[in-house]
Amino acid sequence: MNIQKISDRVLSLGAADPDLQYFDKLMPTPYGTTYNSYIVRGKEKVALLDPVQANTVHQLLSNLAAAGIDHIDYILILHTEQDHSGSTELLLHRFPEAKLVGSAKVAEFIEIHLNIPASEVQIIAENETLDLGGLGLTCLPIPFAHWPDNTMYWLEEEKILFSSDLYGSHYAALPHKAADEAIQMETTRSYFAEIMMPTRKQVARHVAKTRELDPAVICPAHGPMWFEPDKVLSLYEYFVSDKVQRRVVMPLVSMHDSTKIMAYYLADKLEELEVPVNIHHLDSPNHDLRISMGEVVEDAVDAACLIMAAPTVLTGPHPSAGALALMINAFKPPLKYIGLIGSYGWGSQIEKRVYDLLPQIKAEKLETLLVKGLPTEGDYKLLDDYAQMLKDKLMSLSADEVF
Repeated sequence: MNIQKISDRVLSLGAADPDLQYFDKLMPTPYGTTYNSYIVRGKEKVALLDPVQANTVHQLLSNLAAAGIDHIDYILILHTEQDHSGSTELLLHRFPEAKLVGSAKVAEFIEIHLNIPASEVQIIAENETLDLGGLGLTCLPIPFAHWPDNTMYWLEEEKILFSSDLYGSHYAALPHKAADEAIQMETTRSYFAEIMMPTRKQVARHVAKTRELDPAVICPAHGPMWFEPDKVLSLYEYFVSDKVQRRVVMPLVSMHDSTKIMAYYLADKLEELEVPVNIHHLDSPNHDLRISMGEVVEDAVDAACLIMAAPTVLTGPHPSAGALALMINAFKPPLKYIGLIGSYGWGSQIEKRVYDLLPQIKAEKLETLLVKGLPTEGDYKLLDDYAQMLKDKLMSLSADEVF
């Protein structure tokens, strides 16, 4: 049972999926996730916000029964991706009296993703309030806080914000225990990196709007609620600022150790120059590549520079490096510099192939450093120079660009 009382008139009673390992078969979720659903009870009407994913609807129905909810007037869809809307038809079958409510974009998308006719959705306009009797849910669209249809609802009377994907985390806290704040902050960072970072310019506007509302509680679609909203708002303001730290993220894959030798030598030189560097192994035998790629994307949220360390395979990048390049291009971290080092056997077009995979990354491209075979004494001197160049580039960033 997953029922939490937020106030006398508001309940959280969604579903937990603590064993989920990868969200969307891509994002590592070491703490599982939740599919949050909320009940708001006015004097006259009862509203449910966000049906859960279809395969967890039994949890929602059980929780509704345990909470004594036997009648629902409105089912509000905040976002039509199936992890939020998947059980809509099942809920309508269980509560045939309920009316679907959503923005025009939600109505458009629900027809696409669930084959529910848009005409079955009661359209609610921006800033329009759904009256429940003594309580009102005000519609606040937040386009591209992930998808074009994401919508928040504001419960003015209780200063509660239902924020959809915004401010979420993939973290299913243990039953009957308070959420661990350190884990919640950690998972909020990774969630931002892989959900919100690609559209952070739009997200920045929605964060500013949230500050104006000054909510007492934020209820996201995934993860624990925020009973001290300043913590997550301050974190998001940090993320969307596009400011960076003077440090280097270095994803590494190596077949015969030549590229690994280069990467570790460069990392040692950077540390001698007091430049922090994190190496992430894309070729770890101990875990799925998706975990390594997720760690790189998360680390790049506030890093000034990313150096790809990869060998050449048939003139192009190692496939692990190519997959990461696709991820970096999709999630668009606010990097200031990006570079490439590596070893090749007989010929290479790795530079062109890698950067062809990164058309959306606007960071300054640094000189590529490729070595034929094992690095020689002369190559180590080039790596010394490369480390100093990186230090100089990072120190050239203005105070307005860094934390």
